[in-house]
Amino acid sequence: MRELVISGHGDHRSATHSERGSARLIADRYLLQDVLGRGGMGTVWRAHDQLLDRPVAAKELHFLPHGDEEHRVRVRRAVREARAVARVPHPHVVGIHDLIEAEDRLWIVMELVEGPSLAHRIAETGPLTPQHTAALGLQLLDALEAVHAAGTLHRDVKPANVLLRPGGAAVLTDFGIAALDDGESLTTTGEVVGSLDFMAPERVLGAEVGPASDLWSLGATLATVCGGQSPFRRPARPATLHAVAYEGPALSERLGPLRPVIEALLRKSPDERPSAAGTRAALRRVAAGEADAGPLPSATERVPRPSTPSADADTVTSGQGRLVSAWGTVPTAVRTTSLGPAAAQPSRPAGRKRLWGALAATTVAAAGVVGGLFATGTLPLKEDPKTTTTRQVVQSATSWQPVAGISVQRGDKVTVRFLSGEWTGDYRNWPMTGPSGYDAATDKLMEGAKDCKVKPTAPFGALLARLVGEQDFPVHSVGQKLTFQAAGNGTLQLGANDVAGFCSQDNRGSMTVQVTVTHRP
Repeated sequence: MRELVISGHGDHRSATHSERGSARLIADRYLLQDVLGRGGMGTVWRAHDQLLDRPVAAKELHFLPHGDEEHRVRVRRAVREARAVARVPHPHVVGIHDLIEAEDRLWIVMELVEGPSLAHRIAETGPLTPQHTAALGLQLLDALEAVHAAGTLHRDVKPANVLLRPGGAAVLTDFGIAALDDGESLTTTGEVVGSLDFMAPERVLGAEVGPASDLWSLGATLATVCGGQSPFRRPARPATLHAVAYEGPALSERLGPLRPVIEALLRKSPDERPSAAGTRAALRRVAAGEADAGPLPSATERVPRPSTPSADADTVTSGQGRLVSAWGTVPTAVRTTSLGPAAAQPSRPAGRKRLWGALAATTVAAAGVVGGLFATGTLPLKEDPKTTTTRQVVQSATSWQPVAGISVQRGDKVTVRFLSGEWTGDYRNWPMTGPSGYDAATDKLMEGAKDCKVKPTAPFGALLARLVGEQDFPVHSVGQKLTFQAAGNGTLQLGANDVAGFCSQDNRGSMTVQVTVTHRP
């Protein structure tokens, strides 16, 4: 009998005689036939719906609908699985038909997908091409967006939970650990649910999860399907957890043009991952055989607007890129050079276009008057300061890192603003920290390694900045934002407060900052 895989659980194999349904009739309606798959959460059977005369898959859950608190939690999880998927009618999400209690067990009756899992497919025939992988990624992305729109998280996206229809289309299945947005915990104390090497770092670290967590798992899935191996799997569970939380992905050269989108999806911080729309655009380019377009921006980053306004532009900007989020508009770290300090303008409704057009016209008229005064010598000619802004990723395991493309002269105003990321001063023993470094109590525990500090008065892990030139300049703690006036000419450098000597070898993580230099006129 040929093997048919319906679920991503456990070992999938052909049904033997002992695994046949023996004409078992469930709920006087569903006739069990063959076992399609087994796993920790349940056994999946091929069955026949006698009422509607159609083949179905019946998932027999491996726990009773009554019993102690652990059983009750599992029952609630099963009910949620059925409800979550039933709320998402989508061609790339497995269809749920029924939820029943029979033979003292819970059963989920679902659509029968006559095809193997994606994991089984690549195990049999090898990795897929980047174009094929991107095409499947587009289907799974559509499925996840539908799931998220229903207020649901999948939380276990992996190749074994993706089925392939006879025509090759992908179907997302196994919502056994899905979490709805009502806040109820679905795991018992200390229990980690899901496949470790496909779990987003925030899940491993016990932080808040969201749609970006599923996108991370999608990235790990696509990397595995195209590259032939999981980018974070290690021989032991603790090593796998550590790799997911702190290490960069081991990506195969097979990814080719798919690599930039995979790297973006696998960023440690959820805020730095691309949006679903950005991911879709990148996957479409790869699926179409086009060259990759380079690194993807984060979901909150917006492409910089041109510095020269078009005739029908809604707004006039200085060319400064902006970060747009649900909490407002702040400058991005896209490098620009503009006349005068760049100011981030909030987005404006189209209804104010006429008002802003009038203001722009007034500004042009005023500029003409001032120009005439310059020509007649009435006003002295004074050049406006120029502002240069760039974005820099600071690595914790690297010593002082110069900020590329920035030249600092005496009197310039330098601003370093923390954007995102975190790092640790000892990945084996210490937690991650932000730009201000460890709290006083934790920093005290590291006192034996105080010689590793660059700035003794700042805590371990603090983000530092310094100007390097012909003279000695002070080392500054950045925190969330640092602004200082350059006392001389030099190169701006950034680093963690744990980079002296060989101390940084056990550091992990990175931070992204925005650096702005307003040059003295």
